[in-house]
Amino acid sequence: MLYGMEDYEYNEFSLMKKNKLNIKKVVLLIVVILACVGLGILGFSISYNATDSNTKVYSVDENNEVQKEQIATVLKEENQKEEEKTLIAKSEKQNELPVYEGNHEQLPVHSIEKIKTQFIPQFNENGHNEIKNIYYSDEKVVYLTFDDGPSKTITPQVLDILKEQDVKATFFVLGARVDLYPETLKRAFDEGHYIANHGYSHKYSQIYESKDTVFQEYVECENSIRNALNNPDYNSYLFRFPGGSSGGRYEKIKAQAREHFQNYGIAYTNWNCLTGDAEGNETKEECIQEVIDTKAGRGSLVLLMHDANDKPQTVEALPEIIQMLKAEGYTFKTFYEIF
Repeated sequence: MLYGMEDYEYNEFSLMKKNKLNIKKVVLLIVVILACVGLGILGFSISYNATDSNTKVYSVDENNEVQKEQIATVLKEENQKEEEKTLIAKSEKQNELPVYEGNHEQLPVHSIEKIKTQFIPQFNENGHNEIKNIYYSDEKVVYLTFDDGPSKTITPQVLDILKEQDVKATFFVLGARVDLYPETLKRAFDEGHYIANHGYSHKYSQIYESKDTVFQEYVECENSIRNALNNPDYNSYLFRFPGGSSGGRYEKIKAQAREHFQNYGIAYTNWNCLTGDAEGNETKEECIQEVIDTKAGRGSLVLLMHDANDKPQTVEALPEIIQMLKAEGYTFKTFYEIF
């Protein structure tokens, strides 16, 4: 069949028009497909966020051990917070723990929950201020404290006396000594005494190189305590600076370390009464007289003693000191009252 020029031009125009329509259809189809894919991705994202809004997602480089350890620590802390919330809610429901409003208050006795958890100290953001208030209180309360242990011979005798007298104390232990006598530390802990931190080495030149070395001593001692108790979650939250928290040739370093500790929520304490067993008092009589002299005019006492192996005078004086304070109407407390 023959076509004229007009017919040819008409058919070519029709073909071009048809091709343009096909291209438009393809483009439209692609747009529709892309829109569907986009809506699908958006829907998945919304669904994922809605179902997992309370879950933190952490990405980690499998070869980065430091990053993995940091993330593991964060996850562990989050789990502990949830467990604590559950425990507190359960305790309040069963009336096993008093419900507090406002600032943290002192507990007159160990609660049932603390006994169940083997006297694990609890973080108290107001702890340092509460410790400072002890020194200004008129209440007749005494905190018996022992530094530099545990030791092979003296600490067990001290524990025997405390058990006989039915009083509790706080032990500011050295990590190096804990490593030597973990069983003795475990006994003190199991009998309800507060285990606090006095650093690892007690070597001033080593401890007070910088604020970081002070903090490192604290960390090493905490690790020793945890190993002895076989409890990786134990935190004492309480430090006693060797030689006291201020004064002396290391005052500048101590000041920096005090601020550093507070940034980490770690409290520290000194004393306002002592036996002088580390200041030259070698007899029972001298130690007792030192207590009488240094407690004069005070209400609340933080009494400093030592349970190192070279302190037999502490063992000899301790029963009479406790009896004297009982007779004067003192109540015996530990820092579990705060933490």
